[in-house]
Amino acid sequence: AARNVTGSRRSSRLSPLHILQLTKQMRVALCTSVALGSVLRGSNDLVEQGNVTAQQFAFLRSTSNSTGGPPDCGDKYDKLPDFTKEYGATLANTVCTHPGYKSACQVFDDTLQCWFRKMVTGHCDDLPSMFKKRNKDLVKSCNDPDTDHLDIWMNHFTDAEKAYWRQNFKAQADESKLFDTMNKLIPKQLLCSTLHIVDDKCVKYDSVRTQEAR
Repeated sequence: AARNVTGSRRSSRLSPLHILQLTKQMRVALCTSVALGSVLRGSNDLVEQGNVTAQQFAFLRSTSNSTGGPPDCGDKYDKLPDFTKEYGATLANTVCTHPGYKSACQVFDDTLQCWFRKMVTGHCDDLPSMFKKRNKDLVKSCNDPDTDHLDIWMNHFTDAEKAYWRQNFKAQADESKLFDTMNKLIPKQLLCSTLHIVDDKCVKYDSVRTQEAR
């Protein structure tokens, strides 16, 4: 037998209850480790299969927030019109339509809102709206589970928008683990949000436009 920190004797044998508790803890730790490994590899397999719980997403978010500096969310957001904030609240519901992604978008919504705030306070570097030219195809691609983030990047981003992304979001992701993890976990949803914000004139509406106003 061994002694604990109080000096009293304790048994070195584990009871069946302790074994069950440890087994459960090991299972949780294993699942979380697998999920974290998936994120670090840039894989969305677990998300698409719906095998990652909201608790595990929260763990991933807290882990990613523990290193790196805080992201830049813009410094003039409070001076923007109220409808701008209303628009931001509609982003997740618009782009997080695929099975298995709802929990991820809920956990990372604050981070997505941070990117939105950064974009609108900088007026999207005056990128022109491409709404009339691409909205129909963009909405279709963003809602199609068989279309991935590379399709959005290659087929919908203009050269100017790619340069904007690299100079603004990518630069932040290199410094902020929170942005980096969001980009790896929900890349398609993030890219779709970015283009919707640009197309909605960064922004002049109270919700994401998915079709031409009548």
